[in-house]
Amino acid sequence: MSKRRMLYGYYIQQGEIAIVETEAIIVRRVFSLCIGGLSYQKISDLLNAEKIPYSQEMPVWNKHKVKRLLENPRYMGQDGYPAIIDRVGFQETQSHIHEKTAGYAPRTERPVLRLKGYLHCAKCGAPLRRIAGKNRRADTLYLKCGGCGAMATIPDDTLLSEIARQVTEHDTADRGPYQPSEEVVRLTNAINRGLEHPDHPEELVSLILQGAAARYDCCPAAIPSERENHPLDVDWNRIRQVVSHITISAENMVAVTFR
Repeated sequence: MSKRRMLYGYYIQQGEIAIVETEAIIVRRVFSLCIGGLSYQKISDLLNAEKIPYSQEMPVWNKHKVKRLLENPRYMGQDGYPAIIDRVGFQETQSHIHEKTAGYAPRTERPVLRLKGYLHCAKCGAPLRRIAGKNRRADTLYLKCGGCGAMATIPDDTLLSEIARQVTEHDTADRGPYQPSEEVVRLTNAINRGLEHPDHPEELVSLILQGAAARYDCCPAAIPSERENHPLDVDWNRIRQVVSHITISAENMVAVTFR
């Protein structure tokens, strides 16, 4: 069985665990840098830049080695290890680490972020990019055009609802060809005759309005109310199939362009 390497800062001397003074200086420095606000990655980068080896076999530091060092209670004198860091200093470091990480929580999925590659500026057509920053709502997209610099701020629900509505209307329109009724045919013929001899414009306007209403009545029925009851139930597979891009204006006007 191969011998396990000693914890950084220590070695075995006459059967006892002893401190390597040159490494102990580095251990204390790492704790001090952490208290000073440096991240694990920045501490490891600093040590590597100064060519301070972690060990002969694995000289390069990384953030994981720094993290394990900072969280190891043996450095304050446990399990037979002489103390390099006093208890107060070690506990202060752990409190600092906890404060930095306490605010982090696992991110919940935001469905709206699946649309990032589709979003374009309504003004110039360039892609819209998310803007990060403090005091921004977690349920709202803050966007800036990479072309003209136009800004847009739109709640997730508003965007998803409008996209779901437009995709629904698109799919409804594709359900079947337009079939004019006998009334539509009759009115169309009457309108054409009236246009040939526009002697009575008021009657012609009335015929045109009647014809438009008759054509509307022949449109396919709306999609079942199940979709209307769940406007945020976006069919992502359908979006990938039919949507080319989505434009958003500064006034939050959303327009879906289909393939």
